[in-house]
Amino acid sequence: MIYFDYAASSPVYPSVLDTMDAVSRETYANPSSLYTIGYSAKKLLHESRSVLSHSIGAESDEIVFTSGGTESNNLALFGVLHAERQKKHVIVGCTEHPSVLSAAHALERNGFTLSILPCNTSGCYSPEELRRMIRPDTALISLQVANHETGVIQPIAEIGSITRERRIPLHCDAVAAFGHIPLDVRALKIDLLSVSAHKMGGPSGIGFLFVRNEIPLVPLFFGGSQERMLRPGTENLPAIAGFAKALSCAEIPASSLVRDRLQTLLLERFPAARVNGDTVERLPHILNITLPGVPSERLLSLLSTAEIYVSARAACAGGERKPSHVLSAMGLSATQAGETLRFSSGFGSKLSDADETSNAIDFATQNYF
Repeated sequence: MIYFDYAASSPVYPSVLDTMDAVSRETYANPSSLYTIGYSAKKLLHESRSVLSHSIGAESDEIVFTSGGTESNNLALFGVLHAERQKKHVIVGCTEHPSVLSAAHALERNGFTLSILPCNTSGCYSPEELRRMIRPDTALISLQVANHETGVIQPIAEIGSITRERRIPLHCDAVAAFGHIPLDVRALKIDLLSVSAHKMGGPSGIGFLFVRNEIPLVPLFFGGSQERMLRPGTENLPAIAGFAKALSCAEIPASSLVRDRLQTLLLERFPAARVNGDTVERLPHILNITLPGVPSERLLSLLSTAEIYVSARAACAGGERKPSHVLSAMGLSATQAGETLRFSSGFGSKLSDADETSNAIDFATQNYF
């Protein structure tokens, strides 16, 4: 089997599974409990929070554990906009994850004003275009660190300088990027950052939202005092400890060797192919490529039969029939978007996987198209 869909969900590092099993067996008490084994659980929670916070240059008390990227994104957008009672304008990027775009449109339906920042044909946002879109009533700007379909890395350092100068909170979805490239929220001037574990060898169902201490936030849920009262509920300690363990296993920055090998082979076999976003900096593990005349859904089925697993778009939109909004925003036609595949490698990928996948695609296109 060859798995090239790490950007949808990564296999879990074996040592992460061992950590989670040990915590489930030995540190099962509630971290809020006022007795010895509860203190042990609280200590592990603090240690895990510290590991994760330091990985992005944050303070421990700026990390709010959530169920993953979608919850973190929703908490950031709704939390900031509902805390800001005077300003009603939000800017989000056109290639954002659906959990950002859907939240932004929900805010729009509830009386907020939404502006969508366009991208160029490489999938990059323009800091100067963003500057022109900012209004006196802009309360939040939400732009991803890197795109989940193309891997295109955005100029967040320039954008952060603009937002900090204008004193507008900047939220960044870093789910695709975390664990693959270095991130420093202080250097990048990011105020809120969404992260998830299951894209980088950690367990599903756990993530965090970095919230800079100066940023006011209204919670989505209400209950106990956990997570600074921003995300009440008993913490998922085995998953949190597994998340921290996964970070210690990750190679940052990730290697691009497998991605580059596969890209070279496919371009040799398909000279008319288009690598989307290849003129700008990309995440090292994602390849988004259009193969003219080769419908992706048909090719995916053939590859699956050969136990080679890739995707045509983000997994969250896999059931949709309309073209990828990311590729459409970059200027691809519906036909071109329907001829596009996303390959994403990870810690279990080998150079030979690139060779076998390229050969399988060549065989499929020679015999079935």
